[in-house]
Amino acid sequence: MQNFNTMNMLEPENVLRNAVAAAVMAPSSHNTQPWRFRIVGSTLEILADPSRHLHVIDAERRQLVQSCGCALFNARVAVRAMGFADEVTAILADRDLPQLVATLHLGDRIISSETDLDLMHALPLRRTNRRPFLPRPIAIEHSDALIAAATREGAWMIRLDPDQKHEIGHVVDHADQVQFDNPAFREELSHWLRPFGSRQRDGIPFVEKEYGSALPFTVVRALRSPGLGVEFGKLEEELVNRSPMVAVLGTASDEPSEWLACGQALQAVLLHATALGLSAAFLNQVLEVPSLRGKVAELIGRPGYPHMVIRLGYPEEPIHHPAPRRELDDVLEVVL
Repeated sequence: MQNFNTMNMLEPENVLRNAVAAAVMAPSSHNTQPWRFRIVGSTLEILADPSRHLHVIDAERRQLVQSCGCALFNARVAVRAMGFADEVTAILADRDLPQLVATLHLGDRIISSETDLDLMHALPLRRTNRRPFLPRPIAIEHSDALIAAATREGAWMIRLDPDQKHEIGHVVDHADQVQFDNPAFREELSHWLRPFGSRQRDGIPFVEKEYGSALPFTVVRALRSPGLGVEFGKLEEELVNRSPMVAVLGTASDEPSEWLACGQALQAVLLHATALGLSAAFLNQVLEVPSLRGKVAELIGRPGYPHMVIRLGYPEEPIHHPAPRRELDDVLEVVL
């Protein structure tokens, strides 16, 4: 967790530094942290970092943009919690994906709402939880609140019914087998898995990956294990079926600006879920295989494009090895 600057907090640069400290705590695909930030006066620029693009897993760069959207939402929460209106200019307009994703301006002074303060409190507590959840149902009023949070950010979210959840579990299983049968996928994944004790400040701690405790080998040896895709797929299918809630987020169109909106909606859902005592894990393999993305759209039966699949529930155990984060100096530039 980054330290928030408490001296001269109301100076624009310090407010925006603190906003970046919040932004970097956002989730990202395989914890690649594919973002950079630039402070120019009272403006914060959110930029994509193409050097951290997952060419195999995220060929269209959809998840890269969504990750930047999550970071943008965190920065907005921090700005509002510090007593300023957040004014965002979205830059993405086409598939050329310029590095400048969005611009966040400090607006007028405001009185922070209780919701903003609750989200700010939840922000450093949020963790991706890939482990089983407790067999405790999630109240409809709570899932409705999460759906409303996504809607406010310009995305839709659907809670799957038991039959749909069972079906998407099959799709998850199939997607895992397809991906792990692909040597290029295994190679790219291995680049972002971190062994226990690693000093690298990005990537996924191997012990927190679903097969980490079941296959206590080195990263490379585990990824070379015969039948890993079958084993991993069955494990994830079981996790899906045992999860109290599985949801799909999407938008009306499939453009980069909508991916950014979905990223913001996702982070809004995750922070609201954290405030409710819930954890979440991602099931994006079903969208990373192009031939299966249409199956997800068909399964949920509504117009639009699915961008994110998550499962939610009450954590069975705490996360002992949270994903690391890079230091602010590695991602932030201040233009004087």
